[in-house]
Amino acid sequence: MSLVARAPTRIDLAGGTIDLWPIYLLVEHGATVNIAIDLVSEVAVADSPDELWHVRERDSGRCVSAASAEALSTMPGGEIAGHLLSYFAPPRPLRLTTHTQAPPQAGLGGSSSLGISIAGALNGLTGFRLDALALVSLVKDVEVELLRAMTGAQDHYPPVFGGACCLWWGKLAHRREPLTIDTEAFCERFVLAYSHQPHRSGATNWEVVKRFLEGDPDTVDAVERSGHNAVRIRDAIVDGDLNRVATLIDEDWQARKDMAPAVTSPELDELIAAAREGGATAARVCGAGGGGCILIATPDDGRPAVESAIREAGGSVLDYGIASNGLELVTDG
Repeated sequence: MSLVARAPTRIDLAGGTIDLWPIYLLVEHGATVNIAIDLVSEVAVADSPDELWHVRERDSGRCVSAASAEALSTMPGGEIAGHLLSYFAPPRPLRLTTHTQAPPQAGLGGSSSLGISIAGALNGLTGFRLDALALVSLVKDVEVELLRAMTGAQDHYPPVFGGACCLWWGKLAHRREPLTIDTEAFCERFVLAYSHQPHRSGATNWEVVKRFLEGDPDTVDAVERSGHNAVRIRDAIVDGDLNRVATLIDEDWQARKDMAPAVTSPELDELIAAAREGGATAARVCGAGGGGCILIATPDDGRPAVESAIREAGGSVLDYGIASNGLELVTDG
């Protein structure tokens, strides 16, 4: 018997990077809006067949093994699992088998989703010592240790809670406001395109934070606009106005491009231009930018032409749905 944990990834609509300390303390609107999607990460945890600790990637078959969780955390492919195993300290060696449906480096928060899956499974195996918000904090902090860079928390809430939400960042505590959205209409209206270019979240975020704290006027203005856009998108979702959501994600992409040059790339610009030529009305790159996925708004009855244009330009169209639920644990066997 093994325990299987699954968690969704996310698309962000506005307010990315504002979740980074100390930016949210220095802007008027400390908000981020994102939506959990059903491109899930998964981990199956079972007793080890021997005295070693194992992490195996299901699709590639690559396996990393070590005599201890601490040793596992230093090995390529075993880092996040090793850190979380060391924290939860299960009493016997385990074998973890991982799988992520989102493409690699897609800007959909796949690594954070996988971290939540692993932490959620280990938390269940060791007596549910941590609540949902503590799982968010733990995985975020482990990512800081691994990346040796600042990380925010907007990627961790959708895997834990699911659904659409506005995340309000503030002093002492953060608040998640669930939002009701017409899931079928949203998925029909918005295409998720994969550029096949890896995104660079760590480097891109650091460039934005550095420019912001140094007082670069263009970056400060762009970050402020993105926070304002997040609040306006939140209001548009509450009003059920997807036309306004489309207009505002387009505005937020312009704000993100104004934050730092590394947010976009020639490949992203070309793919967005091709989608617009096919009839797309708006586009926004997911996550920190530099590559990865693009959320593209289509007109009524215009989706087939937009999808064709994306593929002809070298991109892929990802099938997705909105995940109403977050982290789930099931027994297998």
